[in-house]
Amino acid sequence: MRHISKTTLVTILNAVVAVICLFAFLVGQANAVWYEATGQAVVRNGDKETARHAATQEALKQAMLFAGASVHSVAKLTNGLLKNEEMTIRSTGEVEQLELVDEVYSGDVITVSIRADIFPRGKVCAAQNDQKHFATTHFRVRNRAQLTQGNIPNFDASFTQQLAQAMRNKTENLDIIYIAPHTAKFDSRYTDQNVRTLSAQSNTQFVLVGMIDDLSVTREKASVFTPWREGTSRRSFAMTVQVYDGINGGLLLTKSYQNQGEWTFDRFEDVDEFSTKFWQSLYGQTVNATIAEAIEDIKEATACQPMTGRVINVAGDKISVSLGRDNGISEKDELYLYQAKEIVDNRGRKYLQYSLYPGKFVVSSAYGNSSLVVNEGAGIIANIQEHDFVVKK
Repeated sequence: MRHISKTTLVTILNAVVAVICLFAFLVGQANAVWYEATGQAVVRNGDKETARHAATQEALKQAMLFAGASVHSVAKLTNGLLKNEEMTIRSTGEVEQLELVDEVYSGDVITVSIRADIFPRGKVCAAQNDQKHFATTHFRVRNRAQLTQGNIPNFDASFTQQLAQAMRNKTENLDIIYIAPHTAKFDSRYTDQNVRTLSAQSNTQFVLVGMIDDLSVTREKASVFTPWREGTSRRSFAMTVQVYDGINGGLLLTKSYQNQGEWTFDRFEDVDEFSTKFWQSLYGQTVNATIAEAIEDIKEATACQPMTGRVINVAGDKISVSLGRDNGISEKDELYLYQAKEIVDNRGRKYLQYSLYPGKFVVSSAYGNSSLVVNEGAGIIANIQEHDFVVKK
């Protein structure tokens, strides 16, 4: 494997076609490191070096953009791998290492494959203000016998509604827009499949999976000086939260929380778990404080995940996608369209492979939860299919 020298990347030339395949090892999408890209260009008048530069430039540029950079003009890598007065790129990532994987000539077409080590440079990113839509089910209660204290059998539904309301009130761009009216046991063997199914059914990108681990009550003994008074009761609240990207795949967050608050209700009292009285009680305030902590973690975990949707229909040169004004999409916005599939190497490690469609895809009409997209270039859209993916540039 050869390293590409800086001098080979100086010249900017127009690439004719670029098809990019990006591999992100699923160890947490926000920290994905290695990206592979394949660029193609036509060899004109026998000038192979110029075509090689063009294919390399286009592949690397697209890899940087897909990894989270935002184009201001044409391209410039932050660490100086590409330099030109006419190139400027404002990137949230940096390229630590660049390697040439393959170089193949077929007739008048050269295909160059590169491998780039791209990593986040900071917390600020282009996608941090994008609308993030979530789907979830009622959080499952690990020990439902604990619900008998206070007679709160519907605490799972009440809690999930409270979480959704808090997320809506405490953030500007996070929203649980779909709550399946049941609990779901996400068996580890089928988690990926279940997450993708829930994401597709609800037309959301992110899936929130939760478990309420502990709701037990402990009571302090009454004082010997006031035996007629009941001792103070305290109730635990512990939960585990996982956040998945239901479209691109991958676990973005898993975290457990544990808290305890005073249970001010009589031990024989039936409590309305949906009532304002319950949520304004000392225990309700404790649960709300835990919810607020979890929301901040969810916000941080999803901040730099690019807003992604699906192709829902292809009719002639019109492509309908599942991103619209509700997602912050406007007319004239540029989008990427791509295919995604999971591949497994010979060591059993799983990767996601992204194959981008060439061309400039622009929103021609934006509606509430969908948009019409057209290819403004001469790119062929015949291969674009329903259930392909779209991401905002």
